[in-house]
Amino acid sequence: MGGDFRMLLTMTDDVPREGITTTQRIGPWVVTMYRPIGFAAGGPQEIRVEPAGDADPQEIARGISSTVLRQIVTATPGELARQASEEPALDDLSDTLRRMPRGLSDEYLAFLSAVYVRVVEVGQRAPIQDLEQVTGTKQATLKGHLRAARQRGFLTKVEGRAGGQLTDKAHAVLKRVQPGGVTAEDAR
Repeated sequence: MGGDFRMLLTMTDDVPREGITTTQRIGPWVVTMYRPIGFAAGGPQEIRVEPAGDADPQEIARGISSTVLRQIVTATPGELARQASEEPALDDLSDTLRRMPRGLSDEYLAFLSAVYVRVVEVGQRAPIQDLEQVTGTKQATLKGHLRAARQRGFLTKVEGRAGGQLTDKAHAVLKRVQPGGVTAEDAR
């Protein structure tokens, strides 16, 4: 990573500054990043990690893990906007997932993984419960489906907690499947 950066675990000053401040929720933590005006390239110059107001005190007592630090997205707001325009929205993924035939097809597992990752990224504390509401599938079944998605290489594993990332294999399937569960070949 280029540029100068420092991590602040507590706020050292309340002086207003000109720049861009972005916030990200990762589990029980709120990550605030600062980039001064004119600092267009590279990572943020400051990162502050603090407990969220509604965080579980037991989770906070365990401290900031390396897993949390790896999940911090340091992309510039412009890079994030470009990525967002290239990736389907959570509602679109959920609609497609609801319309897909049940079964452990690659398409179903890739879409389930994508919805799961998005639900975790927005800080939901019980992502399986949210998936149950979206899909109408029982939580135990969804856990088995996510385990199959990990085993078949669509979703990475995060030890001991909710989360993971989509793999290149999952991204390839998502690009191939159009909204409504139709593959690009079927749409021709």
